[in-house]
Amino acid sequence: MKETNYTINDRLFGPYLERMNFLNEISIDYPDAVSFGSGRPDRRFFSVKDIVSGFLSAGEGDDFFDDLGQYNKTKGIINDTLSALLKNDEGIDADPGDIILTDGAQEGMVIVINTLFDLSSGDDVLLVSDPAYIGFVGYAKILGVPITAVRRNGDSIDLDYLEESIVRLRKEGKNPKVLYEVPDFHNPTGEYMPLERRKRLLDLAERYNFLIVEDNPYGYFRYDAEKIPTLKALDGNGRVIYLGSFSKTLFPSIRLGYLVAGQVIDHKGRRVELVEELKKTKSFTTVNTSTLLQAMAESYLKRQNFTMVPACAPKVEACRVNRDTMLGALAEHFSGIEGVKWNRPRGGFFMTVDLPFEMTDDLLKECVEKYSVIVCPMSFFCLEEGAGANQIRLAFSNRTEEEIREGIKRLSRFVRSR
Repeated sequence: MKETNYTINDRLFGPYLERMNFLNEISIDYPDAVSFGSGRPDRRFFSVKDIVSGFLSAGEGDDFFDDLGQYNKTKGIINDTLSALLKNDEGIDADPGDIILTDGAQEGMVIVINTLFDLSSGDDVLLVSDPAYIGFVGYAKILGVPITAVRRNGDSIDLDYLEESIVRLRKEGKNPKVLYEVPDFHNPTGEYMPLERRKRLLDLAERYNFLIVEDNPYGYFRYDAEKIPTLKALDGNGRVIYLGSFSKTLFPSIRLGYLVAGQVIDHKGRRVELVEELKKTKSFTTVNTSTLLQAMAESYLKRQNFTMVPACAPKVEACRVNRDTMLGALAEHFSGIEGVKWNRPRGGFFMTVDLPFEMTDDLLKECVEKYSVIVCPMSFFCLEEGAGANQIRLAFSNRTEEEIREGIKRLSRFVRSR
């Protein structure tokens, strides 16, 4: 291939942005390895054929199906259905007009970042807990959004540190504008933010005038903890933009997500409905989300009486069994190894393991190639230098019990070899 002297976005060449491809593709590159790297849902529960056939046999006429082939409303065509779902399952009162259907939650993140941040001033700052989900932070990095990492403490973001960071940034003339967080079974740590911390976080958002982007892909996957209301359900001051997705509850290839933003803001003396500005951005990303896929999801949700809880129950139980299997295997194979400990997530797809050494790139390669097990270094999700060096994230969502036991056995051999 001929080499061309040309430049592209220099931000793409940072090591942080290589990590998303690692998570998505390493299982493909090493098909014989037991992979705990990527938090994919279990394909045994996708029911793609049943969902598609149920949609096709719903009794709609040819005109209905032909209309689904046309461009349609930017916000979406199943907003009433999403509003009912959010009310039933999360206690969120969302006006259908405040909902935008997106091409997966990832597009919702892109829309939010592009809409909220004014890069011309250089003053707007994104706050993220450290570690944080790569998909949101990575796109912000590509765009050039200034980011401030906020350390975590126990089972959530450190709220004292968050407040200190906001005060410091303001003294520096910066505008800490948005906080991105996953309160329900956080990716990558698996932590579940307690109710009192959620309330305090909302109080801080009101006091210091910032918005919270609440990402909730794992909320249905709760194992042995009481349901805690989402930030959006608790939000009485219009501080939360909510992101949801069907990738985990239905199947990833449906590429259907949604955002909820009912805020009215004062933009330089002008009263603005935030959802309408997000809609503008959406119109320049994908124009509108596939009406065919929206109608397919709506048909399914109607048959489920506008709730996903019963349909998700077997998926949740399978994940709970996987979590317990992994906890048991860790206890069996890592007993007696000093410096190794792990958490017990009450939901979600991930758990965290502390190691007695740093997981370098070379050691990661050795773990995969010599011991045939794939893990994800926690440093992949961290912004601060040296953070997460002695930790790994293990995904248990898409493995069988036998694979989990074998994978943990292989991992213990690797760790003992150190």
